[in-house]
Amino acid sequence: MPNRKAVIIGATGLVGYQLVRLMVKDDRYDSIILVSRRSHEIKDPKVIEVLVEDFDNLENHASSFNGDDYYCALGTTRKVAGSKEAFLKVDVEYPIAFAKIAMAQPDFKQLLVVTAVGANSSSPLFYNMAKGQLEDQLQALNIKALKIFQPSLLLGKRKEHRFLEEVAKFFSAIASFFMIASKKQVGAIRDVEVAKAMIEVAHQNKMEFKRYRPAKMVEIAYSE
Repeated sequence: MPNRKAVIIGATGLVGYQLVRLMVKDDRYDSIILVSRRSHEIKDPKVIEVLVEDFDNLENHASSFNGDDYYCALGTTRKVAGSKEAFLKVDVEYPIAFAKIAMAQPDFKQLLVVTAVGANSSSPLFYNMAKGQLEDQLQALNIKALKIFQPSLLLGKRKEHRFLEEVAKFFSAIASFFMIASKKQVGAIRDVEVAKAMIEVAHQNKMEFKRYRPAKMVEIAYSE
């Protein structure tokens, strides 16, 4: 589709980085608008950066966010955020603000959001509860086309080191090795697989609400 625009928030994270890397090579997108606090390391004529120093003020930059497909890959950890409240801002409040801005844009077609397996607003686990809150609030917006991607443990090169997560990755990757060939089940999923699935789902242009779990994402990523 000519003149198709993607808008990405969270482009410097694991999945977000892969979204940008894949999109610059994807002829289906003419331009990629990145909403970020800092400049992205990938430079390309298709990439348009909208630098926002404080995401509390996202609305002030809304006029620069017009596009067709909106991707939200925002996410942090409590350690990086510094508190539960700060974590909820990044993982719930900012994605909801982004969604509302997207819906108000003239060319808006769909919103694709990364949450997590186990997302449940009633969960006793804080992380799962937060992701569940995000999903509940997104659904309450009645977005005409909402696609939620729920990765399990994400495999990818992180800028910050997480010891316990690295241990979990090691064992999960071993288990996944024996399952990946069938593409039916995975204990962990690579960042690029999530990104590929999101892009392919976006180009299906379906006006619907749907969740995608790891096995489905892997299937889509390798369906070409």
